[in-house]
Amino acid sequence: MNGTPLARHMTMITLRTTLAFLLFRAVVAQAQQTVELSSFSFSDGVHPTLSYRFEGTDTRYVESFWKDELKKVSASVSSKKEVIGHGALLPQVSSDTVRIYVVAEQRRASPFLTAYVAIQTTAGFIAPNSDPTALEAARAFVMQRTNALRRQLVQQELTTAENGLDNLHRELQNLEREKERAEASIGKSNERAAEAVADQASTRAEADDLAKQVSKLKGDLLTQPDPELEKELARATKDKDNAEKRNAKAIDTQQDMTKKAEELASTVKKNLAQQATTQDAIAKQEVLVKALKDKFTEIR
Repeated sequence: MNGTPLARHMTMITLRTTLAFLLFRAVVAQAQQTVELSSFSFSDGVHPTLSYRFEGTDTRYVESFWKDELKKVSASVSSKKEVIGHGALLPQVSSDTVRIYVVAEQRRASPFLTAYVAIQTTAGFIAPNSDPTALEAARAFVMQRTNALRRQLVQQELTTAENGLDNLHRELQNLEREKERAEASIGKSNERAAEAVADQASTRAEADDLAKQVSKLKGDLLTQPDPELEKELARATKDKDNAEKRNAKAIDTQQDMTKKAEELASTVKKNLAQQATTQDAIAKQEVLVKALKDKFTEIR
């Protein structure tokens, strides 16, 4: 990839932002909205479950969340092969204590994982043919925890997206400051180049006048040797040499300042292109942030 390191960095930011946004839109389109009735093969057999599919997380995080939730309602919680809440109190589901199984499964290369929750009452596992009141209460219990987890996950995404947006704004501000500094340097370089042009004219005129004086003194000495004239010739020659050195320095300064101004003008042009790229990335990131805020608001 060609361009300056900053240009390549900004290009990568734009690509990541665009890909993240497209992935987010695809995920939202496939996101599950309600708890489903299903089944899962736990360590002690296949049980009917209430399940929900998540995106943007992993099995360890989901099971850790459920473990913490089960501790709030269970006498004890184990997590050897799956998370199990023993002696859990869910009065809305059963007047007796229940056992709650939780496991999260993610298939290889899939962006989604499914959390399976099985609730065992004295009447058996909550299933499609269970008492409708108990079934709906169990579904509400799982949905409530599911939505709490979803809010956590979306909040994490939102925080990351907002941090990314803040970083992009800082990138833009830095570019704007760099442009201002470059433009100020262009002005100073042009001023110094103009001063050098004026110095060239004055030092050239001074050197030419001294050259004439040196030539005249040399002629006078040929016809009239005089120690005082020799001293005057030496001073005039030294002054002429100094004037020519200052003239050469003025020429170098003009060339250097002109070159510097041209390079800075090129830098400003690239900076403006980078600003445009960053502004485009900001616009996409703002869309992503808004979409995540809307998604968070929609979770009840």
